[in-house]
Amino acid sequence: MLSTKDRRSGFSAPLRAAQYVRMSTDHQQFSPVFQRQAIAEYAAAHNIRIVRDYEDAGISGLTLRERPALTQLLVDVESPARKFTIILVYDVSRWGRFQDVDEAAFYEYACRRAGVKVIYVAEPFENDASPATCVMKALKRAMAGEFSREISRKVFLGHCVNVERGYHSGGPPGYGLQRVLVDSQSGTRRPLAQYQYKNLQTDRVVLAPGPPHEVALVRKMFEWYATRRTTATDIARRLNDFGICNGACRLWLPRNILQILRNEKYIGTNVYSRTSSKLDAPWEQLPEAEWIRVAGAFEPVIGAQLFGAVQHKLARIRQTPSRDEILSGLRKVMEKAGELNQATLKRYRSAPSVERVMREFGSLYAAYKEIG
Repeated sequence: MLSTKDRRSGFSAPLRAAQYVRMSTDHQQFSPVFQRQAIAEYAAAHNIRIVRDYEDAGISGLTLRERPALTQLLVDVESPARKFTIILVYDVSRWGRFQDVDEAAFYEYACRRAGVKVIYVAEPFENDASPATCVMKALKRAMAGEFSREISRKVFLGHCVNVERGYHSGGPPGYGLQRVLVDSQSGTRRPLAQYQYKNLQTDRVVLAPGPPHEVALVRKMFEWYATRRTTATDIARRLNDFGICNGACRLWLPRNILQILRNEKYIGTNVYSRTSSKLDAPWEQLPEAEWIRVAGAFEPVIGAQLFGAVQHKLARIRQTPSRDEILSGLRKVMEKAGELNQATLKRYRSAPSVERVMREFGSLYAAYKEIG
């Protein structure tokens, strides 16, 4: 409580505030130190005492989902035990670069509804309820969202340029390959181990053949698949029987084998932008016409002729046979085996699968009836 002397001198207790600080990776001027200094100067000039600190460091402002400090702040605002009535933020963009301006407004309204005012200390307007302020905040929020969209476009174009110049665009290299760091000035190269990344923006990363035993195994996979009557399941089973683990030190699965057999980087082709997820949007598969494909970007692990033979076989397997082709396959099996049943169809690899026959005719008996 204030003493009689304080009341006579006009002294008033400082307002209690929480400060929210966020820095992504866009501009150094938004560093946490810079933001705290600006907030501290504003608090000193307006008789405000900061009692709580919330910081999201190195985090994008696109969504609330991955911002634990702001999430905790919004929870504390609703608590009856909170010790502050004001939230100090550097500017509108630090509150968030939400792609929907209404989302930023909603979180601010939730604070105001709970009796907590949000103040943007570096903005040229008072955060009151006047029409001019509402228009300015809406404009600032739209500009913050557009800034993120513009940065996303520039980053994507930068990746595209690097890919066209033959550099690796990111992600794991794949079994039988390794990432190699290239110094842009001296041209020196050194391999990067797992979880190692380049430190300088001017450095670049390319792909190169990995350990000799992995390279030899990848070549064997392609040779087995191209020259033998084998499947990805057969190759995976064979490797597991020999006790050979995949790159993650786990058992081989058929999909691991298919990922290798279908990937063009093993013939030195750099393919980028097959999928897209911009501004925290869901991942989507892009049409092949929009892919960026650069042949001869990396040193190949296998030859183009062997790769083409494997792709031809994969395409033939993926191709859906017509009704007449299924019937022709059944007749051929009938001529070879003299009988037709599930066991016979499973024994001949060239025969249509039981599942395919049933999907086309409804039952095996209906297919048998078609061929007499």
